[in-house]
Amino acid sequence: MGLSGSAMDLPTALLLGIVQGLTEWLPVSSSGHLVIFEHFSGVRPPLFFNIALHLGTLLAAGWLLREDILRALRATPRALRAVRTGTVDPDERTVLLVLLASIPTAIIGYSFDTLAASWLGSLRITGAGLLATAGVLWLSRGRGGTFDTATVPLAVGVWMGLAQGLAVLPGLSRSGLTIAAGMAAGMRPVAAARLSFLMSMPAILGATGLELLQDREGALAGVAPAEFLLGMAAAAIMGFLALRWLLMLVEQRRFHWFAPYCGLVGLALLVL
Repeated sequence: MGLSGSAMDLPTALLLGIVQGLTEWLPVSSSGHLVIFEHFSGVRPPLFFNIALHLGTLLAAGWLLREDILRALRATPRALRAVRTGTVDPDERTVLLVLLASIPTAIIGYSFDTLAASWLGSLRITGAGLLATAGVLWLSRGRGGTFDTATVPLAVGVWMGLAQGLAVLPGLSRSGLTIAAGMAAGMRPVAAARLSFLMSMPAILGATGLELLQDREGALAGVAPAEFLLGMAAAAIMGFLALRWLLMLVEQRRFHWFAPYCGLVGLALLVL
């Protein structure tokens, strides 16, 4: 998020959609890969096109998690009342976890927004962030317990929200940090992953809305309908496939497989 500027052609829109769809959900940092793409291609995607890519990945997650989302939406009014009564069912607990995660994410994201924008575009910072992501992923191997969203302490929502907030910095993977945080807190890997994806939705929508408010006049610059639709479709399709693959790897306790990739790319960027 945050790149803006020159117009593009259809092949570039397709490539960016594929990159965004894969890296938004896989624990390899989508912001880091957009920095790399911009540096070596010289293309600065318009803000509205970036928003289209994120909407595509949100559509992918929304379809995959549609049942979880519908249950959470129905449970939201009950969850707010349940805080007073102290009796919370599993769906209400999911809503509370997402809400609690959103608070530190919003605070950190807003506080670090200027710093993250100044670092966006730096290969050195991105490389360091990818190395940190690699370390977190490698340390996550063998982690995970028996908690799911129905039994995990509500404080874990805040813990995962802190991890999500830090991922505003380039090279730090949002999915990598949040899933690893949930596993470290004793959640089952798949439960941590599904909660991470649900947490991401208000975070991505909030970040998108903030960028639109900050650049309302330039948001539509350089946007062509064909590029917009192609990029969003590519991001949605690749995002869905990436989500399915990641859930399979997490269930097989192979989440740390992405650590060598992040480490090698991070080292390469530091050398460059």
